[in-house]
Amino acid sequence: MRFAVGMLLIDAPHSALNMLGIDETLPDRTVTRVKKFKKGRLSYPYVSPQAWRYWWRKTLEKHFSWKMSPLSKIEKQVFTGANPIKYDDDDVFGYMWAPKTQKGDEGGFALTRISPLKTTPLVSIFPTRNSLTEDKGFASRQEGDPVPYDNEFYSTILKGAFSLDLDSLGKFTIEYKSGYLNLVTPESVKTLIQNVSNKDKVKKAINRALKEINYEENYLKPAKEIGVEIIGKAWIMPKDVRKKRAIETIKALRYIFGGAKQTQYLTDVTPKFTILAMLEGGINPFISEIVHEDEGKIKFDSEALVSRILEFKDLLNPEKLFIGKDKGFLREWENELKKVKDSLNEKGIEVIVTTVGDAIEKFAGEVEAYYG
Repeated sequence: MRFAVGMLLIDAPHSALNMLGIDETLPDRTVTRVKKFKKGRLSYPYVSPQAWRYWWRKTLEKHFSWKMSPLSKIEKQVFTGANPIKYDDDDVFGYMWAPKTQKGDEGGFALTRISPLKTTPLVSIFPTRNSLTEDKGFASRQEGDPVPYDNEFYSTILKGAFSLDLDSLGKFTIEYKSGYLNLVTPESVKTLIQNVSNKDKVKKAINRALKEINYEENYLKPAKEIGVEIIGKAWIMPKDVRKKRAIETIKALRYIFGGAKQTQYLTDVTPKFTILAMLEGGINPFISEIVHEDEGKIKFDSEALVSRILEFKDLLNPEKLFIGKDKGFLREWENELKKVKDSLNEKGIEVIVTTVGDAIEKFAGEVEAYYG
């Protein structure tokens, strides 16, 4: 199994990209907090994975014209269309769709797909004591007394990592277990109910779902039109479709946009630094403390990166490392990056140090080559 993995840094000099909401513990309820979590005795601002993935989705929709899955709401739950044949984002970002249940239909089923794209939160390198500020303001355009409000924001560098499973992307399974029942077909009903005790109820739920999702028109017909290969319990998209979705997912990082409070704290959320590689297996060696805070400064540990890459050299395929850095971002790292390049080159690993955009484009080329 081949994974495209990476880490990135986002420069957030005056930002409030993901908010927790109004602080309900205060009597006047005028303070809006940013999201943060505790690590030991320190707190760190962060952007949730859901928010980051939403930015990623919107970038793919706007810049690459992806056909996005429609959303529907059933009671208190929201579902996508759960159709990765028609909708690009259902393939890459995964889904959970539960057919409408009727009274007495306990023990139904749900279509679920584990996302090939896995992400960490975007976490501040600096703790709140070094990064967080409370902005006091007044709403005064209305008649009468000004209305006070407070809003937290931060000045920090956010760090995140991701992993894209290139083998599961564009491949959909029909197995009755969570995360692997991506699709359901008329032919699969008998197989799906073999290992369940409430066979009649599950069978009714599946047949009702097939009718509800309009299987023939929305799944089988478009699958045949684009040449989906059906092998046993797997539907496999054509290579050109899988390749397109994979490389555009990677390329979207170059143009990613989004975030809360952009009206007041405009922030460019494109990466200013990134490390990218392809590995056999789901390990991401860049999640560890390669970049860290040291006495109020951000340090790049070249020895730690070299050590991590050499530790997993047998999984690195191809033996290449792509490092992108904005020229104006942390200029003092240039010597450390040279150390990485020299050390790994001696071990037979090619290191490409370039701009962020160029690194992403070159890495996308390696992903494209993987699909042939």
